[in-house]
Order: sequence, then C-alpha cells, then structure tokens
Amino acid sequence: MARSLRTCSALPAAVVMTAAPLLAACGGGNGDAPSIPLADERGGGARIAELVGDAAWLDAGDEDSERCDVPPDRRVHVTGATLVAVDRFDETGEGARGNHYVQDLADEPADGSGMTVFQPAFSPPDLRLVPGDVVDLSGMLTEFLGPSSSRFGGCRTLPEIGGTMSFRFEDRPARPRRVPLDDLKSYASARRYIGMLVRVEGIKIARDPSSSGGRYTASINVGAGVPAADVPSLSNELYDLEAEGPPLAAGASFRSVTGVLTYFYGFKIAPRCPADFQPEDAPLPVDDACAP
Repeated sequence: MARSLRTCSALPAAVVMTAAPLLAACGGGNGDAPSIPLADERGGGARIAELVGDAAWLDAGDEDSERCDVPPDRRVHVTGATLVAVDRFDETGEGARGNHYVQDLADEPADGSGMTVFQPAFSPPDLRLVPGDVVDLSGMLTEFLGPSSSRFGGCRTLPEIGGTMSFRFEDRPARPRRVPLDDLKSYASARRYIGMLVRVEGIKIARDPSSSGGRYTASINVGAGVPAADVPSLSNELYDLEAEGPPLAAGASFRSVTGVLTYFYGFKIAPRCPADFQPEDAPLPVDDACAP
C-alpha cells in the first residue's frame, strides 16, 4: 500500500518551516498532505519493545500486591507504532471503550512490542485513526497494578500509556504474532505479548461462556495444573461476540483465533470480528479479514 502523510504533526519542525507554503492546506485530521520523504519513516523516538521488559517485580507471595517494587511512572515518546485495534464496543454500557492498541512497526514484531493506550487524546484534536495507521505517542508509561479496591495480585501489572497520539503515515494492517498456546499459561510467559495482535492455533473452549455485566468470556482449554487466575479466555472487548458469534459452547474448537492479547485479572484474547475465528477445516488466513 502506498504510504502518504496525513497531518502536519508527522513532520519534523525544520521540514514544516521550510515547506510552509506547501503545507498551507494541511489543517486537520482528514486531509492529505504532500508526500515529503522522511529520513527515518519510523521517527527518532523510542520503540515499545525498548520500554517494556520482563516484570522483575513479580512476587507470588504478595497476594494483595501491597509491597510491589514496580517502576515509577515515566514520560515516554514512542514513534512509528502501528495501530492494531480501536475499542469502539461498549460491552458494559458504562463507557468501556476508547482504548487503542498499538505495536512496533515490523514484519515480525519482537517480544514486548505491544501497548495498551488508555483513552488517548489526539493531535490534532479532530484526528481519527484506523488500524494500519502508523502513529506517534507521547505520555506517561504506567505499570498498572489494578484498581485500588482490588489489585491484580502477585504484583502483576498492565503496562499502558496515557497521553496523546499523532498520525505519521498510512500502512498495511499489522500482521499477527503467532503465539504458542503454552505461552499463555502464566503471566511471566504471556506478558511479552500484551497489547499485541496475536494468532493462537489449536483453540478449544473449556466450558460454556459466562456473561456478567455485559462482559462475555469463554475459558480456553489449556490442560490441567494451571491456576484458575492464569487460564486464558476469549472475550468480547472489541465486538459483540455473544450476538455475532461464532458460538463458544464447551468443546467448540478452532484451528486458530486472532485477536489482541489483553490483561485484566487474567489474559484474554479479544477478537476484532467473527472473521478472526478460523474453523478446524479452514486454511489459516493470509490477509487480515477484519481490516477496515
């Protein structure tokens, strides 16, 4: 797909000054700016994988996460991240939407390349993004321990950025990272994929789905010996999975399921549309059937 700049915010200040006459018409989030080559299309900011590593502060004995030595919040500037999903589905009816999910721009994203962007602001304010757009982020990186009323436990955290997103250029939708199901059996091994678009093969539903307060989830069969808090599930965070399907009764199986790996009191694969499910007898998808 041809890449084009869409907002003035994507350009270095020096380029904007020297190219001001050319950019006079670039005033919002929807117009196309002239294509001016960038020295580094991803920008000179940090990569997400440089910021998110293993959680050295995990403490299984701290069940209430009261003594966790988590790193302090810090200001970060990330450039060249691909938008993989936008949460526009309010499953609870209480405003449970607005998060954006991004990962480092790469054909094969490295471990720790994904990030949850918590209800971001935009520059310019009228900017509207779609999956496949490459963006920059500026804000605070937090290792969120969970709500103060009930922490996640064991010093588990959700890395997330709160701040502002700006547009860099249009690109193809991100390719999912193929993840072995065994990697989702514990926080320590699954953390590296949080916020990333993943594809997991050999999914079998362990029991009939549960529905409470609008949240619809179905546990994945990962075998015996896995603590209940570490059993991953499928969830309706990104679309109306219960109404639009496919059916997730106990024993249902799929050749693969694609979705964003999220964390909130446990790991969940959040498919983006019904096409993220591949039946047992179907070939693995080549293109992104959920792409806009």
